[in-house]
Amino acid sequence: MMKMNKWTMALAAAGVVSLSSVAQAQEAAAGADALAASTTLSGYVSTSYTLADGSGGNIAKTNEDSDKFKLDTVSLTLASAQGAGEYATGYTVQFWAGPDDQSTGTDDDVELVQANIDLRLPVGNGLDLKVGQFGTVVGYETYDYTNNAFFQRGLGFSVEPTHHTGLLASYQLSDDLSISLGAVNDTTSNLTNNSADNGSAAFLTSVSYTVSDSAGLLGGTTLYYGGVHGAGASDVDTHYLQVGLPVPVEGLSLDFAADWVDGANSADDEIYQVYASYALNEKATLNARYEWGSTDGAAGGTAYTGLESVAVGVTYDLWENVISRVEYMTTSADSVNDDDTLAFNLVYSF
Repeated sequence: MMKMNKWTMALAAAGVVSLSSVAQAQEAAAGADALAASTTLSGYVSTSYTLADGSGGNIAKTNEDSDKFKLDTVSLTLASAQGAGEYATGYTVQFWAGPDDQSTGTDDDVELVQANIDLRLPVGNGLDLKVGQFGTVVGYETYDYTNNAFFQRGLGFSVEPTHHTGLLASYQLSDDLSISLGAVNDTTSNLTNNSADNGSAAFLTSVSYTVSDSAGLLGGTTLYYGGVHGAGASDVDTHYLQVGLPVPVEGLSLDFAADWVDGANSADDEIYQVYASYALNEKATLNARYEWGSTDGAAGGTAYTGLESVAVGVTYDLWENVISRVEYMTTSADSVNDDDTLAFNLVYSF
């Protein structure tokens, strides 16, 4: 039953307002309250200071921000988590503000990083659809500073796409096996709605599998493949493989990853990666990353041979909700001066 206070009743009796308009206003307010209750606001502020030797070849694209304080980005995300129903829905909208680029290629801008709708169809165990702009299916590291062990991203990240605009369908075949298939605009850039080939589509695939504990020593091994096929006017293919090995040492994790990018005219990029992490105690974590390979410009970057990169860092939880990182990275390639950097990074998440 509709409830109104005595002042509203008095106004209705005097003919100033109608009962129907009051009812509509209350229903609208109730709908707005329900929407607000299901929507969450989260984000983070990332800031850093990077020291570089000044003579490097800028292989890892870090020297451009060296020897100065830097606001990396302010990230704001509005989201409503998808429920458990047969036709459950949800959404995610994320903006970046600040110097770091994601899509527009301009500094000091507000950029739409992702905006997508989550939909479920009652097919088998439930077919989940993601429609709009979303993160890619390839890569160990992501564009968000909060999701990586290191502030300075690795060589693998530089040859991978980061975003797509289109449709991605995901299905959980079993507790251990899931697959995803997608159709997106066939661009190798991150510009929203951009397509390099007159409306043609690129295709996404991914498979995730966890080896059963009954397999003995290999039990618990995680395997992941992600692919982006036929992107851009030259139909670039990106293949990514990740293996997570179970390690019989408490607090230690070990992952292997590889990127293969097949471009036009035999231009190929190959980057291989090893990631290790060890929890020293409840607050401190030691991280290490080793990469090697070569690039021929398949992903649009500079061609390098003899690529090698080593990064070591420590993350320490000194303050609540703050990621505190210090890390050293050295990167080398044939006929190019080494890049050596020491970076300090603080990220406050809310």
